[in-house]
Amino acid sequence: MAQTTHVGPATRAPQLRYVRTLNCAADRLWNLITTPDLLSGWLGSTVLSDTQYGGFLVATGPRTQQTGIVTTCEPPHYFQAAFNDPPHHPTTVLVDVVPAQDGSHLILTQAGIHAGRVADYDTFWTAALDRLERAASDQVAVSRADDA
Repeated sequence: MAQTTHVGPATRAPQLRYVRTLNCAADRLWNLITTPDLLSGWLGSTVLSDTQYGGFLVATGPRTQQTGIVTTCEPPHYFQAAFNDPPHHPTTVLVDVVPAQDGSHLILTQAGIHAGRVADYDTFWTAALDRLERAASDQVAVSRADDA
């Protein structure tokens, strides 16, 4: 199930919300969204700085990079990160992992988006979450990555 909701009155910066039901256990989903090697497989090349401070860099193309910092984290349930978006104000990404009877739910909300960037972020997240769904369903690749 893929659902995208554009929310936010004109007085606030727009936000995007995605709800996906994935074919994997919640602990597996948590690993897919927080382990650099697994994260790089679906989001883009990801480097975490000293995890004590929560900094990260995500390279989504040859000359496209996003940096940010994890501001809140409650494993294995949710984390929140501030993404730099120069020259605009940083955006906030909140990711929730919810166990389900058959798999798990991922709820991703990006808030504080500059109005001119909504379509870019929507294209980025839709493609990335499609890749995440494939990675979550790929039990062969999953077991090899987990054994490493």
